[in-house]
Amino acid sequence: MNILKLIIFTLLFLPITVFAQNGPKFDIPGGETINTGNHIRNVEVKYEIKFNNSGDDTLKITSVSTTCGCSSALVSSNALLPGEEGSINFIFNGIGMGTVTKSVVVSTNEAVGNSHQINMVMNMVDPVSLKPASIITEGKVGDEIKQTASMFNSLSKIISITEITSNSPVVKVSSDKTEIGIGETASFDISIKIYEDSPVNAAVIIKTSEGDFQIPILVDIKSNDN
Repeated sequence: MNILKLIIFTLLFLPITVFAQNGPKFDIPGGETINTGNHIRNVEVKYEIKFNNSGDDTLKITSVSTTCGCSSALVSSNALLPGEEGSINFIFNGIGMGTVTKSVVVSTNEAVGNSHQINMVMNMVDPVSLKPASIITEGKVGDEIKQTASMFNSLSKIISITEITSNSPVVKVSSDKTEIGIGETASFDISIKIYEDSPVNAAVIIKTSEGDFQIPILVDIKSNDN
């Protein structure tokens, strides 16, 4: 009799065990907070968010939206079979400084947890940092003024220095590097020769793979009597 009860009990619950399904499941490898690294300020950021259907039924994307008008998102496919991969093309206009977080909201046909907020964390930086930002000094006719400056690479890639010049013949400049590695600094030796009794208004021009940068130079002339 006990054996019969056991068989009946097993048969009653067997269909649930065999035919139970998890349904569709929206899944982003690594989680729904994505740190995209450093990006140049005021330059459009584009990022491909990859996801997959790790469930056992068709995943349907019912809507994709962003939480601010400064960003947009477009999904590659609205329906994914089990095991299939898809992507969301995320675009941000790049306006901001420092750590900026923008969110993409994805709604699906999942029975539970059908709304997903994907947080896109971006570090908006100037491609380089110049120190000093400008050179203001003074000297007498005949003086040769020596100054130093530096350029720091805040990007996640190497910056090439293609040319270093000045817009004035009285200013000479040289650099210790032609490439600035990630997180590295290039140094510039600047020489300003005062030939006449008039202020020097010039600039050092640094041309790089990320654009051109300038260090303004202003030298007031002191009287030789001082």
